[in-house]
Amino acid sequence: MSSRQITVIANWKANLPPSEEVALAKAIAEELGSALKVKGSPSSLRLLLAPSALGLVPVASLLRREYPEAGIDVAAQDVSLSSAGAFTGEIPAEHFVGIAPAIIVGHSERRRDRGESDEAVGVKLARVVAAGLAPVLCLGDNLPSADIAARVDFVQAQCAAAFAAAERAGCNATQLYAAGLVIAYEPVWAIGTGNPASVEIAEAIASGLRSALNREELPVLYGGSVDAASAATWFGTPSARTGLDGLLVGGASLHADRFVAIVRAALAVTEPA
Repeated sequence: MSSRQITVIANWKANLPPSEEVALAKAIAEELGSALKVKGSPSSLRLLLAPSALGLVPVASLLRREYPEAGIDVAAQDVSLSSAGAFTGEIPAEHFVGIAPAIIVGHSERRRDRGESDEAVGVKLARVVAAGLAPVLCLGDNLPSADIAARVDFVQAQCAAAFAAAERAGCNATQLYAAGLVIAYEPVWAIGTGNPASVEIAEAIASGLRSALNREELPVLYGGSVDAASAATWFGTPSARTGLDGLLVGGASLHADRFVAIVRAALAVTEPA
């Protein structure tokens, strides 16, 4: 049985007001609390909920106050390019300390809707690491008809550009790894379509990134039209795990029962506590 940690992240985006995010977190924690306590462990399964910026504090407070035994934590969906200062409307990485231990950086929707470049993503990576937090770096291709080799080349180049920008901002690869870097592969052409990439494609991306970075233990997640019915295929079995280390879940995570089913699929391949 593999000892590699599985990470499952629920990205709620801007779908719910804070009151509904708290209710959803409560439903998930109540459904999973006992299962996580009995079968999961900090070394086998990491579960993160990523509410809106307004929902981060109430959701984190609920989880830590009422469900500490479940070990569920929160992640921020984005971070400012700026450090603390006179920047109206921005949330610098330092302000997440003590609230969210991880921050998603470079999500495909930020790249698409806000024009975030690899340079901006790299600067954000550096900000997250400087604050002592763990970055979740999103990478992905928008090549629906490309072959696997072309996808691997594209994502490797995207990763290299973000790493180079992070280094220019004062954060090298060693520091990124030490901070607990996780990479999430998001095929843009699959997100929200109901047609996910194949496990073969995602595994090839994961292998290509680990090879290019010379980092075999690099955690790589998959995100893009994940649902409860297909969740088990992304994890494999206890004796035959896939080359992936978890999932970044969007739409399915907005429904407690569907998200719980995904987490249970992850628990099925983790080591018992």
